[in-house]
Amino acid sequence: MVNHLKADLLMVNGKVVTMDPSEFIAEAVAVRRSHIERVGSTAEVLKLKGEGTEVVDLGGRTVVPGFIDSHCHMISTGARRMLNVDLSEEAGVHSIADVVERLRERAQETPKGQWVTGYQADDSKLEEKRHPTRWELDEASAEHPILISTVGGHFYMANTKVFQDAGVTKDTPDPVGGRFDRDPETGELTGGIHEKALDLVCPEPILPTRRQSLEGARMILTECAEHGITCVYDTVDKHEVRAALDLKNGGGLPVRVRMDVAIDLFPQLSDLGIYRGLGDDWLRVCGLKFFFDGAISARTAAVTEEYLNKPGFYGVMATTPEIARETLEAAYSEGYRVSCHANGDAAIVLYLDIMEELQAKYPRDDPRNRDIHCTVITPELVRRIKELGILPTIFGPYPYYHGDKLIPAFGEERLERMFAARSFLDAGVKIAAHSDHPCAPYPPLMAIHALVNRVTRKGRPIGQSQRVSVLEALRLYTVNAAYQQLDEDRLGSIEPGKLADMVVLGRDILSVATDEIIDIPVDMTIIDGRVVYER
Repeated sequence: MVNHLKADLLMVNGKVVTMDPSEFIAEAVAVRRSHIERVGSTAEVLKLKGEGTEVVDLGGRTVVPGFIDSHCHMISTGARRMLNVDLSEEAGVHSIADVVERLRERAQETPKGQWVTGYQADDSKLEEKRHPTRWELDEASAEHPILISTVGGHFYMANTKVFQDAGVTKDTPDPVGGRFDRDPETGELTGGIHEKALDLVCPEPILPTRRQSLEGARMILTECAEHGITCVYDTVDKHEVRAALDLKNGGGLPVRVRMDVAIDLFPQLSDLGIYRGLGDDWLRVCGLKFFFDGAISARTAAVTEEYLNKPGFYGVMATTPEIARETLEAAYSEGYRVSCHANGDAAIVLYLDIMEELQAKYPRDDPRNRDIHCTVITPELVRRIKELGILPTIFGPYPYYHGDKLIPAFGEERLERMFAARSFLDAGVKIAAHSDHPCAPYPPLMAIHALVNRVTRKGRPIGQSQRVSVLEALRLYTVNAAYQQLDEDRLGSIEPGKLADMVVLGRDILSVATDEIIDIPVDMTIIDGRVVYER
């Protein structure tokens, strides 16, 4: 007769960083029926060993809760990988000539007149330290519309054919929430497209096929598991929702997925009565996503102090106060939770003003509205965020990965108020951290390295006053991230009753030199008590 009280999996002789409220460090953990059954000493846990129990001898290795990326675009990025030319430094692109050559290669195998698209372009990583112009993109092809996006999104570059096909000329006014780059002397379009100006040249999105979306999602979420990510909080439109469901219904979701749905879909969701909570432990709707401003990596976030490298430039708002208030009130009044992209302090002020109004007008016991990125702050903004109960999720890897190009744009003083983990934690605000992938690499250990050290890839200190401890950084990727997605009773820590999502690290993150955190290998990733990745 099978004893159902015995464990399915035991992990013993290790260092289990539980991330429970007491920050208990255990030796071993037992899993039964996908949940944590017991946490304690090896001797205690071995009492649950039965005939069919799998035992993993950790040999002193460290176990932490599964990492949660609290804001990203994984599923859309997986599909874009199948669709777009990769123009990143990691793909070997180091100059505008490289950009043109990669696009020319794609154009040669694409029927004339069809779109050629690229993504992950980064001017700071190119020899010229600037974006290509439309005339340079014409060198790749004048017979294909060519559109490329930057690593941070929110900014695009197009060749001449794109503007010609759309009937957009230098006399076309900038639309609300967007802007075209122009020659300051002639007013001629130079190829740069900000925010909602994209809608004028590309009114219909360039979409992957259903198969591309499915395979792209499978590929990127499998890679996430290899880096210790057990749950992603993704921003989705209908195509990403379908890809996630296709994977789940086929029994193939590699990691858990939480979703903020594009607020444009609110009318359809409302008609169906769908709001937060629809789904299960593997796939669930959490809220709606709205955009206020531009990007930090593209240096277009809406700020109150000008960009130091662009005198007179204060970034780009992606909306107006009237549109934002009307859109958010329509959704919030119907019980929806909102996650709003507000990067610069000008955008954050507008978001807080609107939410102060809406939260008072439509009171709830536990609203948990989020500020995605919440990058450039002041003490007054921290005070208001705390008072309103807004939950910021901040960029994890940015100080390291993008830091070198941010110093000339923002200056060292302002960078002491950016990615402000220390300020928020000291104020008692329950922040989480994220990659915003593809805007930065998604490995959580890179992000934890960045949050703890606050040093750029070239070794320059950046906003050192915002450094946090290793345990605090872990909290932003575990318990606090779980709280932001309404999973605090299920995920985020290694405690009895919670789902058995854990990561085995090849080195001890609590004792290794902090500048070596980024090099710690992930030895094993466990979801629901099952090993989904082993190095």
